[in-house]
Amino acid sequence: MKFYNDDNEEDEFTEDEISMANGFCEACDSGSIRDYDEEEYDIIISNLMFAQKGDYLKKAIEQARKAFPEDPGFVIWQTRYYIWNDQREEAQQFMQKILRHFPASAELYEEMAFIAYTFHFNLNVRELVSKAIAIEPSSNAYFLLTNLYLDAHNVDKAYDCFLEAYRYDEGVIYSLDMLILSHNTQRSDRFEAELDFADRLCKRFPLTKHVWVVAGSLYTMNAQHDKALEAFEFAVSIEPEELLYYAIAQEHCHLGHYQETLDYCRMAEELSGKKNANVLIGKALRKLHRYDESLISLLKADEKDIDFPFAFSELVNTLSEMGRMEDIPDYIDRFYQAENLTLDKLEWVLDCLSVESPGLAFEQLCRSAEDQFSNPCDYCAWLAEFCYLVRTPKVAIQILEDGFADSDDPDLYEHLGYFFALLFIADNNPKQAIQHLQNALIINESGIFEDFLAIDTEQLYKQFPDIYYMVSPYSDQFSDVRNN
Repeated sequence: MKFYNDDNEEDEFTEDEISMANGFCEACDSGSIRDYDEEEYDIIISNLMFAQKGDYLKKAIEQARKAFPEDPGFVIWQTRYYIWNDQREEAQQFMQKILRHFPASAELYEEMAFIAYTFHFNLNVRELVSKAIAIEPSSNAYFLLTNLYLDAHNVDKAYDCFLEAYRYDEGVIYSLDMLILSHNTQRSDRFEAELDFADRLCKRFPLTKHVWVVAGSLYTMNAQHDKALEAFEFAVSIEPEELLYYAIAQEHCHLGHYQETLDYCRMAEELSGKKNANVLIGKALRKLHRYDESLISLLKADEKDIDFPFAFSELVNTLSEMGRMEDIPDYIDRFYQAENLTLDKLEWVLDCLSVESPGLAFEQLCRSAEDQFSNPCDYCAWLAEFCYLVRTPKVAIQILEDGFADSDDPDLYEHLGYFFALLFIADNNPKQAIQHLQNALIINESGIFEDFLAIDTEQLYKQFPDIYYMVSPYSDQFSDVRNN
């Protein structure tokens, strides 16, 4: 298996392969498992792991190891099973045992090194890779060794190892995103080494588009947008591609080149025949103060749009700059004329609005969220927690007082005091918080655990010691904070 290649080949099964795996499950149930060869077991195990059929998967691995005790592949599957089943300690102990007693093989050392590196197990990864290379050099082993040298900021060695990996399998060049970008969701401590490494590969493979795309992505993830733009422009000169035009548009937007942003978005749409850049276009139009056009573009966005999650914040920004915050609920409704406004999407919108001073639009959307819940108590719990987290307690207090304080729902009656207490703490009103806590404890002492004790106890101890001492008998965690 090429563990550097993220093409999900092993997740694509033919009907015959799926039927074979299902047949194994049926045989397990009936107690009449037939003999399978090594390739068949590998297919069955891959399929069962992908389908998350844990009990059958465990049985298949046991049967395969029993039938082929010298095959390192099934030992590797056993290790993967432990990790898949969240048994990390068992996985590490099993790996240590296997490495001591199982016959040496390049495949075993490669895979064990990869697993140890990926999951930060306490094994000598470089030693394992070196053993694999000594037995049978491979692209796999040199790819992993490249990672190790980048971790050590040794670009010379990393570059040499990658060229060795390429010599054994030229396809490794298309896995650079796994090698570099997977480490840079946030700026990593090996970023400078990776920039040097990427620059060397661009010079070594100047006409390979993927190398330039990865280099550009590395630059943009670390806010070096001028260099990212150059890399993407070079890549698109090698081969035009919709996503590259879009990447160039994004870099122009970062750099404040809003007309160029619009031009490249439209080039991407012309190439693909699809209009999937409405959000970025809307943002560029807003920056150019073409607000009406911005709103039109944003309202065309749907979930096929690359930047769809940001449509809400752009909509808020545009209406805010137009002085039309009160129109936000209406525009959100227009977004969802054909579908329900799910709670997740509603929270995206509310998060955008809470950045501003929450006003009528925020309150109206909070009230509209009640439709997402099957009973009042669940809605009030969500409302209290959400407004507590985004520091808008007054809105939730108002909604609870208006519509729920006199509710005859018995479940809500038992929990409402905790919701109010949480919100009054966030509103810096300890007197009211204590009053509601006292009432809540009298009515429903056990409710404190699910409704209140998730609060930041250290902050509570520092800011409101009276409340802290009032509720500390109900939590061992609270006393730990006080003792510290």
